[in-house]
Amino acid sequence: MQENDFIIVNYTGKVKETNKEFDKAENSPMIVRHGFVLKGLELSLKQMNVGEKKTIEVNSENAFGKRDFKLIKLVPIAEFRRHGTKPVPGMFVEADNKRGRVISVSGGRVRVDFNHPLAGKTLMYNIEIKKRIETPEDKIKTLINLYTKVDKNKLSVMIKEKQVDIDTPPMMNSLFKKRISDDIMKILGMEKVRFIETFEKPKEESKKPKEEVKK
Repeated sequence: MQENDFIIVNYTGKVKETNKEFDKAENSPMIVRHGFVLKGLELSLKQMNVGEKKTIEVNSENAFGKRDFKLIKLVPIAEFRRHGTKPVPGMFVEADNKRGRVISVSGGRVRVDFNHPLAGKTLMYNIEIKKRIETPEDKIKTLINLYTKVDKNKLSVMIKEKQVDIDTPPMMNSLFKKRISDDIMKILGMEKVRFIETFEKPKEESKKPKEEVKK
């Protein structure tokens, strides 16, 4: 595999220390590019071929990083109550665009861990590369699906020289459009991306004939 290859894979991810499975997928799209896959996984994929199966070990530095104790914060319980929330150990919370897990609640304070749940863990992947996605149109549909989960069959992609026109279902998030456009230009070398939203009038139900009034 080469950098920026689009591939279809089967994989299972487990934590090495506990053998606990944290992720599993079949016929799943993947892009061989840092930012779309873990660094350690990307390096190993570049040594594989289509049809090959491999067990890959990814240390924490090349996965979700080491645990940072500075990311464990003490939050006043009053802050939770202000939002109408009762904190309990194990619950997940959002703060300052970060996701954390409540570790303990004691003495009016809540200890929250903002490390990634897999930080500090060595990961094991059993992975098989099923096939490579070849055409630019299919690559673009795959990229949109990775961001939005929109069914690829509901997308229409037209490429003319360095311009891409994408006919999408209405009301796609504008933030996703920006990210998709940036990736199409960086990964596929396009220069212009246009999104076209098509609104259709609902089909009118066929009018049922009126029943004759019996005399």
